[in-house]
Amino acid sequence: MVSTELEEIKAYWSKKYPVIDIRLWANEDYSMFFCQMDSSFGNEHFRSETIGQLINLGEQFLRRVK
Repeated sequence: MVSTELEEIKAYWSKKYPVIDIRLWANEDYSMFFCQMDSSFGNEHFRSETIGQLINLGEQFLRRVK
């Protein structure tokens, strides 16, 4: 279930921002979600306790590089 949600988020971001390499993963044992975004504009690594928080952090970064 979580992996499906992360795949959908990655597909959306990758389509909207094709020049950014996006990697999302979860550690379900500890209820942690991770994101790594790499581009020529900069690199970011996020960690959150919820998928919603991960989306918020990712969107903040993506708006800066757009």
